[in-house]
Amino acid sequence: MRNVLTALVAAFLLAACGVQSHAPTRSDPELDRLFVQLAAAPDDNAATTIERTIWQHWADSGSPTVNVLLERATAAETAGDADLALRFLDQATSLAPNYAEPWNRRANIAYRAEDYTGAIAAIQETLKREPRHFAALTALGIIYEDLGQQRAALEAYRAALAIHPHYEPARQGVHRLEPRVDGRDA
Repeated sequence: MRNVLTALVAAFLLAACGVQSHAPTRSDPELDRLFVQLAAAPDDNAATTIERTIWQHWADSGSPTVNVLLERATAAETAGDADLALRFLDQATSLAPNYAEPWNRRANIAYRAEDYTGAIAAIQETLKREPRHFAALTALGIIYEDLGQQRAALEAYRAALAIHPHYEPARQGVHRLEPRVDGRDA
């Protein structure tokens, strides 16, 4: 019964979250340039270098206080204290409400706790702030796959690949699901 309820809530949140593109909440020319380069990367090695730079950009909130809060959240989570990690993330979100990374971290914590509804809601918040967050879209695909919603999972993986064509976790998801969802499975 819990899985059925979770699946229904997840389906509702998929409709609310969507996997279509939205305009970024704030313009950052350097990040915009990196995403253009990422989409045009000729191979996995070039894409990995650009991806690493994007992750570095995402890791910097622009506020030393918020950055320290995220570091403390990571340390708390590593130590197995998800509640403390969430408190640090709450503080980071209060100080930097348009910053996507605290929401992405919250989604990871919720997923590990098998709180799929909470994870999807946090991913939705991440994507509101950074619609090009290929890792969040891939995480959405993983959650939908866990819930048995293969078509929704495939759409999320494809949305991630539209942003980052070389993102291996999304490529694996598409490779795994495309034959079944598109009816080509023997």
